[in-house]
Amino acid sequence: MYSVKQISILDQKGIEMHSYLRAIGFSKYTTKKSIIGLLTDVKKIDGQSELTGFGDDKLVELRKLFGKNIGIAWNGTSVSEKTMDIDYYFPFVVGQYNNIHEDVTVEKRYEKNAFLGACEDLRVGVSMIFHVQNAMDIMHMKARKKEMPRYCSVIFSALSLSGMVLLPIKMSPNDENKKKQALKRRTNLISAARQGDESAMEALTFEDMDTYAKISKRLAHEDVFTIVASSFMTYGLESDMYSIIADIATVEIIRNQITGEGVYLLTLNYNDVLINLAINEMDLEGEPQPGRRFKGNIWLQGRIILPRGENGE
Repeated sequence: MYSVKQISILDQKGIEMHSYLRAIGFSKYTTKKSIIGLLTDVKKIDGQSELTGFGDDKLVELRKLFGKNIGIAWNGTSVSEKTMDIDYYFPFVVGQYNNIHEDVTVEKRYEKNAFLGACEDLRVGVSMIFHVQNAMDIMHMKARKKEMPRYCSVIFSALSLSGMVLLPIKMSPNDENKKKQALKRRTNLISAARQGDESAMEALTFEDMDTYAKISKRLAHEDVFTIVASSFMTYGLESDMYSIIADIATVEIIRNQITGEGVYLLTLNYNDVLINLAINEMDLEGEPQPGRRFKGNIWLQGRIILPRGENGE
């Protein structure tokens, strides 16, 4: 296993400032020199994956945790036993909850050995596109000429650079039951519509029109966040970036072991899809508590659970 301290970075093209380092407590690492120092001064790593079969190259991924469930992964080519050509790196959050999906696909990013994943979840209503955390597992499977399983579980996590805490919408137990029944009904309608059921498509169209009319009427004298309990929609030009409003299920604050900066670890619940989120405490407005809501922009990540043995460990 590599000692990162011994690794000589031959090609620094992949060593640029990653804006989401701030989310895991590295807000002061803003120069290329500081990033290179961070990546080469680590004395011990927490995980390593290797993959051969690419000519004379050996692909390597190293992972290091800098606090509970927050860390950095860097990927590149092993040039010799103690030298590594880094292609790219990214901060990550270790997710905790399996989410079951009907269909998961992956697509390689253009310029590096990284992948985007996409999956359908009827509870969300849109395709969820995410940065694949375990790219080496995907490459290991492809190197063995095996097809990606159509049905997989995904463990979601996310990083955020800004967010705020919203108070919950007051709901009675009867309102909660109605919400769950409405979600189940809509999920069934979406499933039927995907199968070509025209009556389901028509029902969804009329439901959306009715919802729009009700919201437009209430907006005249109510704040939008007292009407819209949750939302999940794309944000910006990057396909794995989203703007989200979701319930906060759990809250924990940890410290980055290098910088001492505080990082909030939140479990977000959006229509029963659970996402583990990390955000620097300096970037979160308000006091997070279970039952309140988080509103912000996130970089969505996911770890695809593959059949046993289909990995690069």
